[in-house]
Amino acid sequence: MTFTDRVAVVTGASSGIGAAVATDLATRGARVVAVARRAERLAAVVDACRAAAAAEAVAHPADVSSRQACEEVIRATEARFGRVDMLVNNAGISLHRDAARTTVDDIEHVMAVNFLGAVYLTMAALTGMLDRRRGSIVNVTSVAGSVPNAGEAAYGASKAALGRWSHGLAVDLTGSGVHVGVLSPGPIDTEIWTHDEELEYTGKLHPPDVVAQGVARMIERRLTQLTVPRRYGAIGALYPMLGRPMRWGMRRYEARAQAHGGRG
Repeated sequence: MTFTDRVAVVTGASSGIGAAVATDLATRGARVVAVARRAERLAAVVDACRAAAAAEAVAHPADVSSRQACEEVIRATEARFGRVDMLVNNAGISLHRDAARTTVDDIEHVMAVNFLGAVYLTMAALTGMLDRRRGSIVNVTSVAGSVPNAGEAAYGASKAALGRWSHGLAVDLTGSGVHVGVLSPGPIDTEIWTHDEELEYTGKLHPPDVVAQGVARMIERRLTQLTVPRRYGAIGALYPMLGRPMRWGMRRYEARAQAHGGRG
């Protein structure tokens, strides 16, 4: 498929993965609606999208934990461009804290942003996609949704919920013309690693561009599941076979992969 003049809504677009996805889609010719809470950072990303391509790009500041705000994003996009062709649900927050020290409010907030935000936006955009029998929804999860790392019970649960819901949605939409894909990144070089005091990780961090390229590939090939870098898919497949908690999680896997010369 061509991206030219397609309308793409990208959340979490003020930095990191979302900024990379928004810019990449704009470069491919898509008209981009960039969504995030930080208006100033969002404006800079939109300027980068416009500089990278002739395609139109606009900013829509919003908090995706609000159903009303999510529905307004879709209404505003449809009012301006007439439709939503692609929705990339990337917005997410991290929480790295021992489960015993995590509050219910913490967990609710993580689920609201990481899971329900994607649900709100998807359901708001889905009616129009189904009417046109065309569209693509890519939900960005994480390998943490398959591998329970220490201190990531709530974060991992939110990503697991998004992944499972997305796969169920893909099954239900078979034959509708609407594509649903789940993209699971490994450790990516974003703000999450510098803003979280309790997050300890010394392995390799991969550039956000690998995720942006993965999003484009999923849409082009209408893939249902993709892990980037690819080698991180192995640990998710192996974990259920162990039959016991694997507290070392991704950190041990990364160290072992590096020792054996593994590459993404």
